[in-house]
Amino acid sequence: MAKLSDLVPTLAQVLPMPEQTVAVIARALRQARLISTGGRGPGAADMTPEDCARLLLAIMAADQVKDSVAASQRFWAFPVEELHSRDTMPEDEQDAWLPLPDAMRALTQVTTLGEMLAGLIAAARDGALDAALGGVMLPFMKIEVERRFHTASVSLAGSSDGLLPDRTVMIASFAPPKTQLRKLMEASGFHEGGDAMVTFAVSQRTINPLGALIRT
Repeated sequence: MAKLSDLVPTLAQVLPMPEQTVAVIARALRQARLISTGGRGPGAADMTPEDCARLLLAIMAADQVKDSVAASQRFWAFPVEELHSRDTMPEDEQDAWLPLPDAMRALTQVTTLGEMLAGLIAAARDGALDAALGGVMLPFMKIEVERRFHTASVSLAGSSDGLLPDRTVMIASFAPPKTQLRKLMEASGFHEGGDAMVTFAVSQRTINPLGALIRT
């Protein structure tokens, strides 16, 4: 099974970003007991989908390494704001959507961003994600975190004609309750800064290698 020493270089390679930076963030999460801990070497803890998801989210959500633990905890707990697939749409709008693969239906029951990320990585580990994406023409999955606005989304699109992924399969948005969001924006000096948004997004090209890593 994969250890933290395997997870760090894997994430550094697929993102890509300096392995030393990923290692520092991973160490901070482990010290905060947000990542499985154990001995050293062969006795080190085996990584779980939740461990992979927490490290990935810490990297995506934090502006600075020193903020990675707090950012990971905060974004992990963001509840589902909306989740849509063709099944949830009015009948007269369903033709604009592609059907949700059966292998992904369990993900429509998640309640937080952390659960969604861990669920995607578990699905990649078990082969369910490959099965789901294999049923969609030109699949494109996007996991996106907006640091400044404290929101996130997970979407899957596919193609109706084999040219471009132009039809939505599923889209889920995540955000804290409005009162908490207001406090986060005020604490971050949102109204005092410039207009630029700070977004970090990954695709199935990150999720699949994480699943493959913990499968072995």
